[in-house]
Amino acid sequence: MRADWMSDPLFWALALPALAVSGLLFQMVLSLFSCCAAFRFRGRSVQLKWWMIPAASVLSGLLWLLAALYAAFLA
Repeated sequence: MRADWMSDPLFWALALPALAVSGLLFQMVLSLFSCCAAFRFRGRSVQLKWWMIPAASVLSGLLWLLAALYAAFLA
């Protein structure tokens, strides 16, 4: 692993979507504790469905895994 993987633009192309999905997942989990289980996405209120949190969890995990593997082996 090189020491300059943090400055690699391809790493950030993988890490920024992972960070965005993680933030969305955080909003979804917090919405479980609010009235009506709705969260805000692009200014609109979205009703939480049963599959949204597991799907966002899997997607977030896969994106973070790709970013970590890229930083560990390819950068």
